[in-house]
Amino acid sequence: MKYYFPLFMIIISFFACTKRDHRKVIENTENTSEKRKDIKTFEVADLPIHIDSTSYLIHPIGNYDMENSRSEYFKSENYRLSGHAVSNVSKNKISGNLSNVKFEHLDSTGLKSLTDKTMKIRSMLFLRDIYNKIGKGYFIYHVIDKDTNSDGELDYNDLRSLYISNLNGTNFRKLSPNRQELETWKVILEANTLYLKSIEDIDNNGEYDKKDKTHYFYLDLSKENSKIAEYYPI
Repeated sequence: MKYYFPLFMIIISFFACTKRDHRKVIENTENTSEKRKDIKTFEVADLPIHIDSTSYLIHPIGNYDMENSRSEYFKSENYRLSGHAVSNVSKNKISGNLSNVKFEHLDSTGLKSLTDKTMKIRSMLFLRDIYNKIGKGYFIYHVIDKDTNSDGELDYNDLRSLYISNLNGTNFRKLSPNRQELETWKVILEANTLYLKSIEDIDNNGEYDKKDKTHYFYLDLSKENSKIAEYYPI
């Protein structure tokens, strides 16, 4: 038994030394996004999704994760592509591991990309109620657009942002400020207005908690190309 205690202490020391860094923002001058090349993923497009009562098809594009898939991949020299989905559809919401989205009008065979930037789109939501009420079509996107913790990956450990686009994918723009963590958002249908709340890391420790500053913003959805504006309820 006397040999187990030193071994136990070594194990405890190892885990103490490798404690995970939970900071959302870690300054790094190196371009870490180019360091890691995950050869276990490949880009794939899902079959198009029609947004009901509109004239547009949505083509989700993303990186398929071979390691976490339950499918059998290797058959002779080719991967089995059947079922290699990167998105899930639930009513007006498309979610998944998306790197881009392409839009197609029903009367055209041309595809228009949402963005030419590197990002992770975790979900996109069609504002159906706004569309039915005022005839203006919008998508809201939950996006990770920067490797803020400098670990070489765009994932849930980085800052979350909120984006918006028109129904056809045009005017894709960021609503939440840079270097602020998106906390929550909602649409008040009666006011035709989107509200959002974000957190600013005022103590610059890379963490976002109750010690930091909360910001409040609104966007008038009834006006074309309206600008996000900050308001001060407290």
